[in-house]
Amino acid sequence: MTSTRESGGDLTGRNVLLLDCHTVQALPVMKAFRRLGCVVTAVSRSRFDLGAASRYRDRHVVIPVKAFEEEEYVARLTEILRERRYDAVVPLTDSTARALSRHKEALGELAGIAVADREIFDRIDDKRRTMLACRENGIPCPKTYSISEDVGEIARAIDAYPAAMKPRYGYGAVGFRKLDSEDELRRYYPEAVREFGPMLVEEYIPQTGTQYTCDVYVGRDGEVKSAVVYGKPRWYPVGGGASCCNVTIDRPDLIDSCARLLKALGWRGYADVDLIEDPRDGSVRVMEINPRIAATTKIAFLAGVDAARQILEDALGLPVTVYPDYKKNVVTRRFLVDCAWFVKSPRRFRTKPNWFNPFFHGQVFAWDDPLPSLAYLLKPLLRRLFKK
Repeated sequence: MTSTRESGGDLTGRNVLLLDCHTVQALPVMKAFRRLGCVVTAVSRSRFDLGAASRYRDRHVVIPVKAFEEEEYVARLTEILRERRYDAVVPLTDSTARALSRHKEALGELAGIAVADREIFDRIDDKRRTMLACRENGIPCPKTYSISEDVGEIARAIDAYPAAMKPRYGYGAVGFRKLDSEDELRRYYPEAVREFGPMLVEEYIPQTGTQYTCDVYVGRDGEVKSAVVYGKPRWYPVGGGASCCNVTIDRPDLIDSCARLLKALGWRGYADVDLIEDPRDGSVRVMEINPRIAATTKIAFLAGVDAARQILEDALGLPVTVYPDYKKNVVTRRFLVDCAWFVKSPRRFRTKPNWFNPFFHGQVFAWDDPLPSLAYLLKPLLRRLFKK
C-alpha cells in the first residue's frame, strides 16, 4: 500500500468549478473531487462533452467559447462565478490555465483560482526558459538553437540536421515540425512564427526511445508534495504522437531532476514534465513542462496520489497532503488507439507491457462511470446531427 500523510482534513461540501470538461483528464479529477464530498460543477464547450455525461458532476454549464478567445471566455466565466462562491476553480488545459493566470487578481475576488500567479506561470510556460533552466542546473535536455528571432542566426547555430521546431508557448504536438535541412528551416520558420508566435528550434531527439512523464505537485512552501513517474512504451502515430499505453515505474533519478527543475523555476502547484530517452546515449532529457493536470493523470490517481485533494487544500490555504510514494506497475491504455498502434507497429509482439496483458485500466472507460465513453465515441455524430 502507498503510505500517505493526510494534512488538509475534511473537505466535504466544498464547491469546485472544474473547467475544460471536454478533456479526458476531467473524468478522474471530477471523480476524485466527488469522493472528497465536494459539490462539482463541470464546465465544457457543449452538452455532448465527457464531463456532461459523467455521473460524478453535480451541475454542468456550457461555455461555447475556447479560452484562446480570452476576453470573451473570461467574461463568460465571470458571470458563472458571480452566481455562487467556489472554493476552487480548476483549469485542465494550457490555454485556460494561461487565461486564468493573466486574470487571477480580478477573478480571485470571486473565487479561489487554482493556478500559479502570472509571473510564475509565464516563467514555466515558455519552453525556451525551461531549456535554459535545465542547462543552468545540469539537467539533460535538447540543445537549443533559437538564440534569437533571426532565421539567419538560427541557421548558423544549427550544427546538425535534423532539427526540431515547435512553439515556445503551446501544447502537445501542435506546431511541431521536423526540419531536415537549412532550406526547410528558412522556408517554414517565418510561416510558423506568423501562425504560432515565437518558435523554439532545438536538437531533434529520435523518437525511438521510451517517453516518460513525471507528475509533480509543489506546495506553497516550495517543497515537493508528490511525484509520480510513468513510462509511455507505446504511442500513436508510431512515428511520434500521443501515448496510448502508460505504466508507473520506479525512477527516483527522474523525480530528482524534475523537482530540481521546478524549484529552479519557482513553480507552485501541479505540473506535468515530459521527458524522452535519447537512444543515442541512453540519457533521459526534459522536453517540456505543462503547467496543468495532464491528460494521462488517471494513472497517478490509480497509483494512490490524489491531486484533487492537494489542489483544493492549496486553494483553501490548508496544509497540502504529502504522498511520499506511489504504486508501481499500474497500467492504463486508450484501448482503441492502442489497437491502431498494434496494427501499425512492427514491435507489436515485442512490446512491454505485453499488448495482450488484460490487467490494465482504461484511460477513458470506467465501469462505475460508463456514459462518458459513449459520449466520447458518439460526440462527432451527435454534434453534426444537432447542427442540422
